[in-house]
Amino acid sequence: MTSYYFPPEFVAELRERVDVVEVVGDYVSLVKSGANFKGLCPFHGEKTPSFMVHRGKGIYHCFGCGVGGDAISFLRRIENLSYPEAILRLAVRYGLDVTPYEQRGPDAAGAEERQSLKKQLGAVLERAHEFFRRQLQRHLDGRVGKYLEERGISAAVAERFELGYAPDGWDHLVKAIKKPADLDIAVQAGLIVKKDNGKTYDRFRDRLLFPIREVTGRVVGFGGRTLSGAEPKYLNSSESPLFQKRRLLYDLYHAKRAIGEQKVVFMVEGYMDALSLYARGIDNVVATLGTALSVEHLSLVKRYGDRVAVFFDNDQAGLAAAFRSLPIFLGAGVFPALVLLPPGVKDPDQLARQFSAQQLQEKLQDQVDLFDYYLAEQEKKARGRSYGERLAVLREIVQLVSVVPEPSLAGMALRTVADRLHLAEEVVLEVFGRQRQRGRFRKEDDSRAVPDNGTQTLMVDPEDLALGILSRYPKLLQDFDLEEACFEQPLSAVFVEQLLAGEKDATDPAAVLASHPRRDELLTLYSRLALMTLPEEEREAAQALADCLKKLKIRHFRRQEQELDAEIAACTDTARMTDLLRRKMDIVSRYKK
Repeated sequence: MTSYYFPPEFVAELRERVDVVEVVGDYVSLVKSGANFKGLCPFHGEKTPSFMVHRGKGIYHCFGCGVGGDAISFLRRIENLSYPEAILRLAVRYGLDVTPYEQRGPDAAGAEERQSLKKQLGAVLERAHEFFRRQLQRHLDGRVGKYLEERGISAAVAERFELGYAPDGWDHLVKAIKKPADLDIAVQAGLIVKKDNGKTYDRFRDRLLFPIREVTGRVVGFGGRTLSGAEPKYLNSSESPLFQKRRLLYDLYHAKRAIGEQKVVFMVEGYMDALSLYARGIDNVVATLGTALSVEHLSLVKRYGDRVAVFFDNDQAGLAAAFRSLPIFLGAGVFPALVLLPPGVKDPDQLARQFSAQQLQEKLQDQVDLFDYYLAEQEKKARGRSYGERLAVLREIVQLVSVVPEPSLAGMALRTVADRLHLAEEVVLEVFGRQRQRGRFRKEDDSRAVPDNGTQTLMVDPEDLALGILSRYPKLLQDFDLEEACFEQPLSAVFVEQLLAGEKDATDPAAVLASHPRRDELLTLYSRLALMTLPEEEREAAQALADCLKKLKIRHFRRQEQELDAEIAACTDTARMTDLLRRKMDIVSRYKK
């Protein structure tokens, strides 16, 4: 399998050729708006356009959800591509020759061997799929047909989803495959079991089979529901190079168009849940494969729609499972809705079969925000408790919010926490800030989600404004002592460092930033800064920058002073106390100048 390495100069040439408006316009309806183009963001649901594209700068940015970057990062995000894949696709589109950048390293032979194995696995799986489908047709007059009828699955739905049947017996599929070489591949595909003595037998026996497809439509495995009461009730193909449960969702191949149109996906836990809903007109539904929800699952559905509604069993165990899933959802930037099942209804399958199509549509709208529901339960838990116990509850909630990747979403969540727990916003933000300072957060670069001193609301501060001015007026880099220590957000210091390092080429900051290992983060920051409202005249920009830098220095000194105050309060050594007081006086005199 061919791999590529694209040097910075090739990427720079590509960036010059690419028209970001053309690339984004393939996915978003854009209209001219001043110097920019505007449209509805494809990465989150919105009714008022906040997604801006600037052709001259080659960047895009959404002021609703905060995503941004260049054409390469846009294609990566919307198509879920790797960095080389996105570059390759754009290079082909804009006529750049990629042949000189092909790599065939020492692992090239191994890569070709793995690719060959995947093709063989795919071929055997397709043969097995056809075999199982034929068996279903032959057994529709018996128990299989009766079972489908009892579950409300018509012949048309069974055909639409290409259901199959594995007949009762030990070697029906073994005999159908025949060739020893193909049998070895079938073992690796999880269709056949091979014992230590060399004997083989069918993995699926007397089971209704659900073909599991990757999003392109290729069959990569099966899920089997027993018809004889054998355990386990549901049995999946074993893991293989093609079949990995954490990366697959049942029915996404069929549901992706409806999800894209409706911008919402219903996530269920079982194959029959998905089929029953589909049979009654709900076609934007997917199911996990009997495994826990994963980040990969959410990455898949977020390609097509950001709004997710989930079902869990209608009992305390189901509610606990729903709450356990929250870190996965929030870590992917998804705040899911929970579909509330009516009393006596245990799962989506029963819901679909108990109500008419119109009633079902109404029941599916009976939803609550899962995070809000979680907060309500936590509020009950904290009610009447001691201050220490209530603080422990708050810390638990704040820790959950800390996994949210987008600062704007984290900020809104923290305000909701303050409102639901009847706390001052300042209290919640202070706890959030203190926990971040202790290094308990997974992503330290999300410090923008925390106000300067834990008591302000989330807003653009002088640090952002200074960075925006420097990205718009790079010549000012030469006129100011930036004192990078005053830029306290980790990514800000990197941003300034790169602008300084690329001073000669700073007329195009994006090109300078594109060569850095953290290019995606830096370009996302740059895209937001580049679309800020800033002074039109360089003289005014210089004055605004001077004001920002002064505020940043004062803020930096005040924080140093606060840290020294804490040390002084805890100090018991006279000599050290004298040194600390001297340092404090020096700091105070410096920031009062």
